[in-house]
Amino acid sequence: MSQTITYRGPPVLVGALAHLLREEGVEFERPADDRRVVAETVEVVLVVRAVGPVLEGTVDGSVDTAVTKFKKRFGDLSASVEVEDTRGLT
Repeated sequence: MSQTITYRGPPVLVGALAHLLREEGVEFERPADDRRVVAETVEVVLVVRAVGPVLEGTVDGSVDTAVTKFKKRFGDLSASVEVEDTRGLT
């Protein structure tokens, strides 16, 4: 089971979101950073999945927890994080 997360915001906060996702046991392939490009805002799409044996629905809960922590710490004004709802889709 996996979910898609779209992040839009300052490049520096992508790492914070990645850290929070990993703390919740969620893994993903992060696109390579191009450090030569200076941008105020970036858009990053992550496809996340649980690491190790998990129960169905755990990815959803882990992603929700990480995103809630991110928004609480950085607020909704710094960046937007959208999670594609894949529950119920096959």
